[in-house]
Amino acid sequence: MKRYLNKYTVLLLITSVLASSCTKEDGIFTDGGSSGIVELQLPARTTSTIYAIASRSFATQDEVDFPIAINYTGVNGTPADVVVNVDVNSTAVTQYNDASGTAYTTLPANLYTVTSTNVSIPKGTKTGTFLIKLKTSLFDFSKSYALGVTIKSSSSGTVSGNYSTGIYRVIAKNAYEGDYKVTGWFFHPTAGRPLNLVKKLATTGKLSVSAPLGDLGSSNYSFEFTVDGNALTGYKATGATPGGLNSGFLTADHPEASSSWANNPASADQPGQGQWKTATYNNTYDAASGTFFLAYGYIGSGGTGQSGWSRQVYEKWVKQ
Repeated sequence: MKRYLNKYTVLLLITSVLASSCTKEDGIFTDGGSSGIVELQLPARTTSTIYAIASRSFATQDEVDFPIAINYTGVNGTPADVVVNVDVNSTAVTQYNDASGTAYTTLPANLYTVTSTNVSIPKGTKTGTFLIKLKTSLFDFSKSYALGVTIKSSSSGTVSGNYSTGIYRVIAKNAYEGDYKVTGWFFHPTAGRPLNLVKKLATTGKLSVSAPLGDLGSSNYSFEFTVDGNALTGYKATGATPGGLNSGFLTADHPEASSSWANNPASADQPGQGQWKTATYNNTYDAASGTFFLAYGYIGSGGTGQSGWSRQVYEKWVKQ
């Protein structure tokens, strides 16, 4: 019996020594047996994706901050200050495009500055910030910019194998982009209807935006325009919207002289009558209230201008 007890005691001692040795080999950020991993804060990526990608939108300004979080894993804060070397990776976007079939443009060096390539993660914390300053007022809005960023080294911990490099889409948005509460009426020969929905204006230029047409955005009907002071100019049909003389801003009341419209809000309320007048819906912008008043129309084909537009839309857009 004593012999078996001695063997059991020896086995416990060996197990204890092995466990102690494994603990001593853990990394400096050991939390519950897992070493700390230093990584970019990014959405999860799959094994089929070369790099994780994130999108960020920024106001159009001479200079705007673009902070990128550098994290390390674990439950507790680091027991010592850590310095992480991070920098822009100009080849990562090309590698991502080649692997993913995308066509992002690497953000030119003249459109940003890096404040420092050394990021500090102070003792007792879990996150540091790699700061880039973007010059969004100089962006070419016709291009889809992206920036590659790489963690090169860390004074402690282990640099992540999956999230040491990431791609960041950087999108400049103008002052008009956003969600709007839209009310109005869609006049149509057979399917006239009220409008009461939320729509989004999306940036296409420093002063220009893209808008869904009426309630047909899900059918790819859209148009663009420019905000010139309080006037809306530069109408451009996009998507499925008929172009040329088949659509545009209305500049006259009831120009098509149609004698009947389906589902009018009231017998007297036809385009150019009642409340539906271009004197109110005059394609203008009120900066104080963030409100657009629009009147536009279209016809499927064969148009010669607004006198032929059988579909007419009157809308009030109020920014949310």
